[in-house]
Amino acid sequence: MKRFLLCLVMVLYGCTCAVNANAESFVVGLMNADRPPYFWRDETGGYRGLFIDVLDEISKETDFHFSYKALPKARIRLYMNVGKIDIEMGIAKQWRKKKAEIKNSVYSIPFMKSKEVYVTSSKQGSFDSELNIPIGDKFCGIIGFSKPKGSSEKSRVDFLSEEQLLKMIDKRRCDYTVMPQDIFRYLLHGNTYNVVASDPISTHAMRLRLNRQHEWLVSRIDAALLRMKHNGRLAIILDRYK
Repeated sequence: MKRFLLCLVMVLYGCTCAVNANAESFVVGLMNADRPPYFWRDETGGYRGLFIDVLDEISKETDFHFSYKALPKARIRLYMNVGKIDIEMGIAKQWRKKKAEIKNSVYSIPFMKSKEVYVTSSKQGSFDSELNIPIGDKFCGIIGFSKPKGSSEKSRVDFLSEEQLLKMIDKRRCDYTVMPQDIFRYLLHGNTYNVVASDPISTHAMRLRLNRQHEWLVSRIDAALLRMKHNGRLAIILDRYK
């Protein structure tokens, strides 16, 4: 009997290994700076956050495995074009307008919406509440991100993360920036930055962007996202980071 049970355990273990060995693996490019609540590195060096939880759920719904590669945003965009990275997470189609990006990209259905806001100093004279726009010319952005309409490249200063942007605006080294409302609210928890956000100026449908060589993946990822929407698991993830 013991020999039979031992053989059964070995067979089941072998089946599990075979399944794991056959699982498709894909590299997801993430910025090499934390962007909570979307993603950040914890004390163990692993990733946590909304994007990670969504991908973990997709992994449960499929036989896909996702690994993460931290790179500057500009390099992620380049590597996506040449197929060195498989997936870019949380991208709106209108953000990738270069010819090579259009040619080499396919997208999932949206998994969330992201509202963008202006952020400026909360000190008097920094914001026009009637027009819902900041006052000043010096725009601070993130390296690899597009600039908003009306901002000048000559007066632009770039940093690595939204957290750095808030610190620079708090110190009045920048007049304004643009960032997701989700990130603005999350970074304000427990901090006392002298900053204020506008009403939302745009709303974007966030998707998984895949290199076109993986076009066959889209239908399976879409099906997984639809199941997550219908069974409520996606809503639970989104609510977790509000």
